[in-house]
Amino acid sequence: MRFLEPVTPLSLRARVSLALAASVLVGMIALAIGAQHLERLHASGALITTQEFRSDVWRTLALVVGFANLSGLVVVALTTRTLVSRIARLRDAVRTLADPHPAPDAPELNPLPAHDEFVPLRDAVLEARATLRDAMTRVRMESDRNRAIIDTVFAGVFAIDGGGRILSANPAAARMFCQPLTSLNGSILSDLIATDSLHLTVDDLGTVTFAGTDADRRFTTRIRLYGRPAFPAEVAITPLALDGQNAWAVFVYDLSEKQHADAALDDARRAADTANRAKSAFLARMSHELRTPLNSMIGFTKIVRRSRNSELSDRDRHYLDRVQASSEHLLELVSDILDLSQLESGRIDLHLAETDLAPIVREIVAQFESHVTDRPVSLEVDLPDQVPVATVDVARLRQVLTNLVDNAVKFTARGTVTVSVTLNHETGLASAIIVNDSGIGIPLERQAHIFESFEQGDEATSNRYGGSGLGLALSWRIAQQMGCMLSVESTPGAGSRFTLSFDRCAVPSAPLASSLATDAA
Repeated sequence: MRFLEPVTPLSLRARVSLALAASVLVGMIALAIGAQHLERLHASGALITTQEFRSDVWRTLALVVGFANLSGLVVVALTTRTLVSRIARLRDAVRTLADPHPAPDAPELNPLPAHDEFVPLRDAVLEARATLRDAMTRVRMESDRNRAIIDTVFAGVFAIDGGGRILSANPAAARMFCQPLTSLNGSILSDLIATDSLHLTVDDLGTVTFAGTDADRRFTTRIRLYGRPAFPAEVAITPLALDGQNAWAVFVYDLSEKQHADAALDDARRAADTANRAKSAFLARMSHELRTPLNSMIGFTKIVRRSRNSELSDRDRHYLDRVQASSEHLLELVSDILDLSQLESGRIDLHLAETDLAPIVREIVAQFESHVTDRPVSLEVDLPDQVPVATVDVARLRQVLTNLVDNAVKFTARGTVTVSVTLNHETGLASAIIVNDSGIGIPLERQAHIFESFEQGDEATSNRYGGSGLGLALSWRIAQQMGCMLSVESTPGAGSRFTLSFDRCAVPSAPLASSLATDAA
């Protein structure tokens, strides 16, 4: 079967024109034959009556009209046959528009000459069929994708009609109801679950309704299934319109595992808090226990070195100097650990007061001048003309600045270490203390961890320059306790810039907050 009959190269209009021309030609031929017949009668000279002449004329006219009508009927028949055949084939083609997968032996439209009148209609049908098939393919793919997503989610998803009958469900819903998916579809919801646990109501006619706003359709409840223990769940219900009828899409997420995980997390958090308090108490106790013998070692070493009765050689004095330096370093480390444990446990006492920062900055910078006498490093102080005042704990501020300047001097082999104070032009108070150096800098990937406990720039830096990695961690926590913010900007090989800002900060940055949580655990 084909949609259009095989055609000649001539178009339908040309064929009709030829048929009409042939009809006119046949009529003219008939008219000519009749005229010749009358001339022969006139030329024969035969005597004919008027009645006979009229009969001959009518016979001639009948012959002409008959041939003309016969030709017209042939033209109309051929034209009608062609039109009906092509229209019928196009009708069959239109009927196949909705078939996205035509059979291999499905009829196709025959090619037409470019000048045929049916070419635009044929092209429109083909274009409509291609567009419709593409649209149906996209819809089918979208439907399959959505179905795959619904089938793989952990939440139970099912749709119910206005009568409470389950129209469709996903595998999670089948597991929730403990029924095969095939038997679940078509079941009555009220036969499987207590509808009040979904906040649904069923009237005497069995119509399911849900009153309330969209926010009311999202809630946490306990699902009570017949034949199964109740379980906590988070429910979301959305109204649907299927074939002009009211329906509901129900999403049920089982919270049992989440509640178990939350309970386990709470237990772990409490255990971590207990362990952290025990660690802080142990560090505080051990730090106090270590401080006493270390202070004794330092004190007795000084006494021996200063005793006039002791006969010490230069080598003995050198050894005593090493003992004293090591003891002082160990005492400083123990003090940092004690301070850190007190900060973590929240037992540190601060004495905040308005303080002039200029003499503190000058004093701390002066303490480190002896550290750079043998190196091409200059220490500079940049103070504003106005008195820089800030509300701080003086002792803790000295501790923070000492750590920052000590690090700057330690990691700067040549160049400049500058300590500057900036002012808030609106309030006239000090806004920040900045310690800027031209040292080795800090790699970008380590800057997010530089304020964590026992952290330094990298392993090579720790091996070369030493240090415990507690100074910056302790300084950051002290700054937070005073309501300040300690931040760093650094470029490897070009130096670092530490800023102690006195503007109140409510929440620490995300990397530092996470490091605090890690240390506390």
